[in-house]
Amino acid sequence: MNNSTQIALSTDAMELREQHALLRNRFSELFSEKQNMLQHEKPLLTALYLNKIGHKQYKNFCLSVELRQLKFRLSLLQAYVNRNEEPDLKAVDKEIETKFEEYNRLIEAEAERLAAANRFLSGNFLTSENSKKLKELYYFIVKRLHPDINSNLTDNMKDLFIQAQAAYDLGELEILQQIVLLLKHDSIETKNITPVSLKDIIKKLEENIKTLEEQISHLKTEFPFIYKEKIYDKEWVESEISTIEKEINELNTEIEKYREYITLLEEWKPE
Repeated sequence: MNNSTQIALSTDAMELREQHALLRNRFSELFSEKQNMLQHEKPLLTALYLNKIGHKQYKNFCLSVELRQLKFRLSLLQAYVNRNEEPDLKAVDKEIETKFEEYNRLIEAEAERLAAANRFLSGNFLTSENSKKLKELYYFIVKRLHPDINSNLTDNMKDLFIQAQAAYDLGELEILQQIVLLLKHDSIETKNITPVSLKDIIKKLEENIKTLEEQISHLKTEFPFIYKEKIYDKEWVESEISTIEKEINELNTEIEKYREYITLLEEWKPE
């Protein structure tokens, strides 16, 4: 092998290592972004949405269920009248209870979601500075310990990554700092990886990066991320609440109307 061939091979290997380093950085950025969206942004945005708008939607839903119950009650009572029978109110109540059992479960579940949102927003949050540190530390750890970009991890290092993920999810800044200190005494090199192996690693990294990009893009089209900007827009929030309140007023009007009809039918006696 002549000198020019060796130089060419050396240059190719160097370019592969540079490409690998760039891809590792990109993977770490995307993986960290996705985890931040799921573990920190999603619960916060959900809680904010429920706190600002969800309570009105809950009232709207409860009233819509009540209106359905009244309409169903009216139809049951009307059936008694059509048969010239005195309405059996206990039987009517029982039938309504059975038919709307699932609706009642949904109402209870939504009430708990609202309560959980309030508890979440009443909790302790990291300062913006500590939140930034948390992301930076997690990015460093992902780059060093994520199995998709580090093929020679020991069992201890794999366990350390699991601990880091748990600490990140819980916002435990001190634990992440301790893990980073441990990792800084070690370094990952690609010098001993053959160009052929490095090409395979790069191909796999590119596939994983594409998957992460697609996942993040999809997340941004889902609740609550579609409201990420709007939930902080006071005018938009007020407009949404105003629209829901109009629906609530319309439901209340309908409910009163059906209650009047129902009172008449409940008091009806056969001739």
